[in-house]
Amino acid sequence: MRKISSRSQKISPSLHRLISNKMDELKRKGVETYNFTQGQPGFPPDENIIKATFEHALKNSFDHYRYLPTQGLPELRTDISDELKESGGISIDPSNIVVTSGGIEALHLTFYATTDPGDRAFFLDPTYSVYWDIANMYNLKVDSCEQNGEDFQPDPECLKEKINRNTSLILVTSPDNPTSRILSEDIFKLIADLAVDNDIWLLYDEAYRNIIYEGKHVWIQKYSRTLEKLVGLDTFSKDLAIPGLRLGYLYAENKDLIKEVLKLKGIVSISSDSSAQWMAHIALSSGMLKIYLSKVIPKYRSRRDAAYETIREFLPEAKVTKPIAGMYLFPDLSPYLSKKGMDDTSFVIKLSEEKGVGVLPGSIFGKAGKGHVRITFVTMQEERIKKGIKLMSEFLTA
Repeated sequence: MRKISSRSQKISPSLHRLISNKMDELKRKGVETYNFTQGQPGFPPDENIIKATFEHALKNSFDHYRYLPTQGLPELRTDISDELKESGGISIDPSNIVVTSGGIEALHLTFYATTDPGDRAFFLDPTYSVYWDIANMYNLKVDSCEQNGEDFQPDPECLKEKINRNTSLILVTSPDNPTSRILSEDIFKLIADLAVDNDIWLLYDEAYRNIIYEGKHVWIQKYSRTLEKLVGLDTFSKDLAIPGLRLGYLYAENKDLIKEVLKLKGIVSISSDSSAQWMAHIALSSGMLKIYLSKVIPKYRSRRDAAYETIREFLPEAKVTKPIAGMYLFPDLSPYLSKKGMDDTSFVIKLSEEKGVGVLPGSIFGKAGKGHVRITFVTMQEERIKKGIKLMSEFLTA
């Protein structure tokens, strides 16, 4: 029998997906579960948006479901351009926007178009687990700086040391996954300067920019000349609440890069989901997305408060920061894990088996995540959040 590709075999299975799938399997078996593993919005899309999308489909069925241009529905790209201008004061022509099959495709297209095997990328640590997998997939060497302390801000001196002429790509996320922190303006300014001065591509993942409870989103695009190096990345999975439809986008001022990305997308996926693109267009152009967010953000804030306060009450030795944005708490459970003689991975597996509670081990997000767990707080009502965390406390303190 022919062998399996060595390129594929060198990539480890995603522990993130394995644990999430395990929780789904337990639920199908009838186990009472408390699943904090998925970065899944806690509410369905707005009913008015769904109705308007189906009405459009019934009236324009051929146009609604046909192949759309590889670059994306022109009306949606105009909507995105208008929204970037309104929200961030950023002028991006629709011709410089590419609609993608989720944020993950935008990541793959950008990594492939901006790096070669053996190049060096820079990440903050901890950061989204998939970033590390993609770097491994494309045979990149990753330099990083740890995000420490209560606010998860990196050390400026580390940034100056690790980001240099040998760096091909910088990837930053704000608000962050898994820590939910917003990078400070001083840190953003430093990263922008380092990218421009050292001629480095700067990928900015803004998947959570509309999910903010206190403070505000920071637009790195506004810093002098940053747009020359920038690839902006966003997704409709979080704010429009359609992760299953897989819709995102990227944008860049560099037209040569956009040309390369379009070439690659034509090979990888041809075009993104047509119905999802019409849905996003309807949501943006009608203003219904803003109305929807104004309803769900206060509910997410209440769930955040419930999760944070329950951890503080029932796991007082844990170090936990109350996030001002995003969907996640990232508590450090090291004091409890050391007493149990467990690392974060073995703990997460045992917790799911014995208590039906699913969280993600911090170590999958980077070395600095060791001893932490990621808890998604938006997916359940307050009472279930409290129950799940109390069960986790029972396991850790038994």
